[in-house]
Amino acid sequence: MAHVLVLLNWIRPMTIEYDISERLGREPGLEVTVACYEDASLDDVEAPVDTDAVSLEFLGARSRFDPGAIRGLRALLTSGRFDLLHTQTNFSGALGRALAPRSLPIVDTEHADHRLHYSAAQNATNATTLWRADRVVANSQATLDSFYPHERLLVPERNRRVIYNGVDIDAIDEARSGSNPWESDRPRVTTVGRMIPTKNQRTLVAAFDSVRRSVPDAELVIVGDGPERERLERLVRAYRLGDHVTFTGTVSRRDVYRILDASDLFALTSHSEGFCVALVEAMACGLAPVVSDIPVLHEVAGDTAVFADPTDSGAFADAIRTLLRDPEACERRATAANDRARTEFPLERSVEEYHALYDEVVAEHA
Repeated sequence: MAHVLVLLNWIRPMTIEYDISERLGREPGLEVTVACYEDASLDDVEAPVDTDAVSLEFLGARSRFDPGAIRGLRALLTSGRFDLLHTQTNFSGALGRALAPRSLPIVDTEHADHRLHYSAAQNATNATTLWRADRVVANSQATLDSFYPHERLLVPERNRRVIYNGVDIDAIDEARSGSNPWESDRPRVTTVGRMIPTKNQRTLVAAFDSVRRSVPDAELVIVGDGPERERLERLVRAYRLGDHVTFTGTVSRRDVYRILDASDLFALTSHSEGFCVALVEAMACGLAPVVSDIPVLHEVAGDTAVFADPTDSGAFADAIRTLLRDPEACERRATAANDRARTEFPLERSVEEYHALYDEVVAEHA
């Protein structure tokens, strides 16, 4: 029985790292403990957790260098309870690798484009301890390709892997069954994601202003929250789109699936993504994707999507308008996207690959 400690910042409704860890905790031969660096107790956790599948440890950091949290993390790492540490996020991951005893094997997962998503300071923080990882996993080939030359020197090619994030197909199908309170009789375009500059929802709002001029009853649903929300709401008011745009705020994952199921298109105007679970979930809900023309989204969506320049709202408007006006073409893409999501990116595949990697690394240190 291998006992794995997974270090996360927190657990939130869309924390795919926790989803994979929880599913790994149900695997025979594995015992999984999830340590949350910032959450202080179960009351801080904003998503359902299965404490029969995983054990939880809360470090309650009130700042990055909270001395109590650092002492608590060091105590966990040196307790002798664990056979492997799995780091997942930039700062807490670097801290965990720095504090771990040399005898404790480490798997690290990189979830974002190093060149487009992280600042120089974030990359420097991460790189200081990246060499401590026995294996470094990227959540896409695009993420792996974004590593800087010095990171490739720190992590030899034999220690680099790609393991895609998977989605819970059963949970998606269960949420889509039965009545749906989010149903609409209007043509609906939906996007899902944190409202931050990288996600670039402003381009989508500008594109939708053009779309609604030729498809007057169309609506845009923006799922999520974040620091850009107020600016986006002002933009919607400036375009006088109030009757056409809905901000849902943060909703449960079940409701995310229901909203997607009640939509016609999924749109994503991000400047960068590490993998984009939201895109795969939309594909698995049977939506045709219109997404940014960036390498990782080609990797995820293949030829099922229509791609547009994320800096060109007109190109996005044209793509969305074309599909809304051609239901048959939209349905063909939706069917192909659904098939791809279910065959290429099921959560079970991610779990199998991580389980095999854990076994491999632990065996090396045995």
